[in-house]
Amino acid sequence: MLCIRAVLQGLESRFCAFAVSRRGFALSAALFLAALALALFLGLGTETLARISEVRCVQVVKRMVESGDWLVPRLGEIARLQKPPLFYWAGAAVATVTSDSSAWSVRFVSACAAFGLAGVMLAWGRALGGGGLALAAAACLAAMQQFGSSGRRGDAEMLLAFLSTAALLCFDRMHAERRAKLLPVFALLLGLAILTKATAVLITVAAPIAVFLALRRELAVLRDRRVLAAGGAALALGLSWYLAILVFVPGAFETLRDALFLPLGADESQAGSTHFKWPWWYFSILPVRAAPASLLLPLVIWRLWVTRVYRDDPRMRFASLAFLVPLAVFSVLPQKQKHYTLSMMPGLALCSAEALLAAARELGPRFTLAIRALGTPLALAGVAATVVLALFFLWVERWSPGAVTAGAAVPFALFVLAAAAALAGARAAFGASWILGFLLALAVGRGVVEPRVESLARSYIAMSLDERENLILLARDRPWFARLMLRLGSSGEDGD
Repeated sequence: MLCIRAVLQGLESRFCAFAVSRRGFALSAALFLAALALALFLGLGTETLARISEVRCVQVVKRMVESGDWLVPRLGEIARLQKPPLFYWAGAAVATVTSDSSAWSVRFVSACAAFGLAGVMLAWGRALGGGGLALAAAACLAAMQQFGSSGRRGDAEMLLAFLSTAALLCFDRMHAERRAKLLPVFALLLGLAILTKATAVLITVAAPIAVFLALRRELAVLRDRRVLAAGGAALALGLSWYLAILVFVPGAFETLRDALFLPLGADESQAGSTHFKWPWWYFSILPVRAAPASLLLPLVIWRLWVTRVYRDDPRMRFASLAFLVPLAVFSVLPQKQKHYTLSMMPGLALCSAEALLAAARELGPRFTLAIRALGTPLALAGVAATVVLALFFLWVERWSPGAVTAGAAVPFALFVLAAAAALAGARAAFGASWILGFLLALAVGRGVVEPRVESLARSYIAMSLDERENLILLARDRPWFARLMLRLGSSGEDGD
């Protein structure tokens, strides 16, 4: 055991040195993004349409492609003006190019936005603290349940998160590096974000920037001519569709007026839904939506407290405000929905990564004990999940044992390595092996097994007698596995 621990600790030091080098960071990021792509895109069109917002988006995009009217999104014969059309346009463009107007076309947009958001996390993290922070932040984001769910769902939330976070990163670089040449890029990203979710941009982009500048007593910069011009260009782009709608669509003013303040909880539009909760509601929802990365929340709170919200580090302070300000504003507003937490996740991922690295530096043996206490169960849970997935292919799909073993070997080995690294206190080796195993298991579970279980439930009558007999015997002889599969088949919707 001591020999294994020494080997792992030796590999740990080499891996840390390699990951922060330019070449090592590039290779590590490429490997992470490849695993993430599998988790996002595998089986993307096979999952059942269960969420109402996704059903609406699919129907609107299908109608847009069939009618050729891209100006006015329509749900059936009813003009849907409650939300701006950028996500519909993106979905319709994909559907036109691929000649596929099914759920896949809108989910592809969200998956691409999620992939881009992970890239933004890598860029922002590296700007804040180098390759180690970048990889840790991207891994924390990928490990959040809300990120994986929204990244495979065909609605506008992930596109908004990508554009908003990219705009925040652009502002961070403009402010910290005094790069005024990025103002046009910022204006473009902000305008596109407005075209995605309208007033939500006030909370996801404008509010964190305003609070940050106010804390630094730099609000006067907003009166700069270049800043005003960029802001005007962003508004012109974001409001261009609204102006066209007001001109060409009768009755559009009343519909837009009713929908304008819906994200702020002021009213209920005829095609929308409102969810009024108490101000502290997100404090119980956020840990679930950010799980399992939310296990790092105690470290995040510790760092925010001891650094006074990163008082001496302006760039980390801004990153933390990208999490704290939307959390505070959405908590105060009466209308709340679970997916609103998505806008908080990138900032939380950056704070989690920084807190993780700070704890490794400052807490010493106590942090090693925490890695063992939390990391080992997480790794063993991954081993168990891999075994269950393998049993599905062995018992349900009736693959040969050799094929199942070959398919499960990589994630199984990664989780075993993660368990050994956790026991040895090798934090980087644990994190790298666990997140790769997690993404591979997630790709198979959500992209292959879950849709297959749903299809078995739908097509049971049409199956051959041999297939039905196999399922009946499986349910009789292994009821625990049958119950687990039934639960998996009914878990496609997260209950937003």
